[in-house]
Amino acid sequence: MFPGNAAARATGAHSVTAVPATLRLHRAPRRRAAAIAIAAAAVAGVALAAHAEPASAKVEIGVYQDDPVRGIPALRAAAGPKATRVISVYVTGGKTVDPRVIALAKRTKARLMVSWMPDAGKDGVRQPKYRLVRTVRGAQNRGLVALTKQIRNLRPAPILRPMPEPNTPWYAWSGTVNRNTPAAYVSAWKAVRKTVRKAGGTRIQFLWAPYARSIPDTPANAIAAYFPGVTQVELVGTSAYNFGNVGGLAWTEADALFEDAYRQISALAPKPFWIAETGSSAAGGSREKWIGRLPGLQSSIPNLAGVVWFDVRDGNGDFRISTRASSRKAFAAFARRAGR
Repeated sequence: MFPGNAAARATGAHSVTAVPATLRLHRAPRRRAAAIAIAAAAVAGVALAAHAEPASAKVEIGVYQDDPVRGIPALRAAAGPKATRVISVYVTGGKTVDPRVIALAKRTKARLMVSWMPDAGKDGVRQPKYRLVRTVRGAQNRGLVALTKQIRNLRPAPILRPMPEPNTPWYAWSGTVNRNTPAAYVSAWKAVRKTVRKAGGTRIQFLWAPYARSIPDTPANAIAAYFPGVTQVELVGTSAYNFGNVGGLAWTEADALFEDAYRQISALAPKPFWIAETGSSAAGGSREKWIGRLPGLQSSIPNLAGVVWFDVRDGNGDFRISTRASSRKAFAAFARRAGR
């Protein structure tokens, strides 16, 4: 999720106070800097990992929307059920998923992906009450238990994505801010998993998903520094975006966005790989053609298990597919092909 996307918190989490829309823009330059770094790695021609275990031939496709209760049924009607097999939500620590979203997932038989965000539900990395050491000590346990009990019996088995993108400076749980460290992140991850399992969440699949490029890109902040261990995850993945030809950036295809991160992450754990967040603007290119090339990822990422599209317009760009017939048509074709 882009830092500052208030709607993600407001609709994904139950009883979360929305952050003013003016806060949505202030981290955009940092995310764009990451895009430049990813593109540079692609030009270098980094080879993909060769030891990943193939996932199922079917790739699950889903979306995040600010208002899924209204938007998902409309997208299903326009693009077909395979385009919304996964419903992505964001939940602030101490909160649970909006019951209407739970009902929607049950009604449509969609898999729920919950990105768990242990902070105050607002922007800003200086949040002493939400340092990783407090998560290790159990400060989030009560909310985690409530969330676990809410989603543990969902079918298909739900995905929990705790503390995403820790290798960036955007969040209270990020490893280089708020007096955190990558080692503290690993400890917090293990504590979260232990709490969820103890609360009966044995069916919940844990998805470890750093950002596709570390910011800052230093040895101390490397992707591998945040890896909690093979036995601590069922799924692995990453997130990245094509911002288009804006702000000095170049149009970047999906394989170039993800190849380096895939190589690094699959070397750590050759498990089913999820693109937990992605999207393409139409600034300087065709979003429809970009989507049309996504099936090629199944060849370059042999263990690709899921792709979740960020179906939102915010200060970082317009990634919506739900508002244009041509984008919906391209996404529907991708979902049909991936879900065969």
